[in-house]
Amino acid sequence: MRRWFLALAVLALTAGACAEETSPSDGETPTEAPEEDQTAAECTDEQQGDLFAPDTLTIGTGNPAYKPWYGGESEPGSDWRAEDFTGDPHSGEGYESAFAYALAEEMGFSDDQVEWVAVTFNKSFAPGPKDFDFAMQQISISAKREEAVDFSAGYFDVNQALIANEGSPAIGVTTLAGLKDLKLGAPIGTTSLQAIEELVQPTQEAAAYDDLDLALKDLKNGQLDGVVVDFPTAFYGYADVVVGQFPDIGGEQEQFGLAFETDSSLVRCANIAIEAMRDDGRLDALKSEWLEVDTSVPVFS
Repeated sequence: MRRWFLALAVLALTAGACAEETSPSDGETPTEAPEEDQTAAECTDEQQGDLFAPDTLTIGTGNPAYKPWYGGESEPGSDWRAEDFTGDPHSGEGYESAFAYALAEEMGFSDDQVEWVAVTFNKSFAPGPKDFDFAMQQISISAKREEAVDFSAGYFDVNQALIANEGSPAIGVTTLAGLKDLKLGAPIGTTSLQAIEELVQPTQEAAAYDDLDLALKDLKNGQLDGVVVDFPTAFYGYADVVVGQFPDIGGEQEQFGLAFETDSSLVRCANIAIEAMRDDGRLDALKSEWLEVDTSVPVFS
């Protein structure tokens, strides 16, 4: 977004505000046009000073970036490892990568004004200054995380699922009670691990891993009976069987949100963009295009 465009936008907003003021009567003060009429791009232009880098939308995500959230192949020189289960966020393929570029466009950025930086999952919502505008890597909104970062509105409803390989005693289990004596694992700091600890409450401590790769290796080697992952992730070849879905943790619908540094003015701009994409059906279209799930998988009772 060039500076001359910003100047024109400010002039246009000023003129628009004057045109839409209510004429004062009986000593009343004029009323400006409601802020809700602002587009995401106009909002972002006003908040240029809050961008991590000028005229650039900088997004943090994990490396590796897992399918189905990120897809495509890495270009020469890319820092992202795109292999069987992983993709490159620059590709625009996969739900979150495609969503990121659609969101950026809504906020007034072109594709070449989007910059990706690698950040570990737990650091993406850790307190303190950020070297990105927001993090996007299947980060579920929670009260605990909101103590350290500001979240956007939710952009994807999700729940957790258990995956296992052939021969696992988890296969065929239909109840939470039936999972109690199994050895289950998930990446540390995730709602996947929270589902094990709070919903299953296993008799043996859940295995916590630095990343999904390590958990899957132990699953393959028979060190785990099952791994808990986000439900859409379960259908992309990480294991042989999707055993079941978990009910909502705490009885509330889990949602992914964008994680911002506390008090970032860009949260409002992103929310305007997300709402516009929800209203015109683009969020549903992205889900249909990039995610394939079997909704008949039973929920553990």
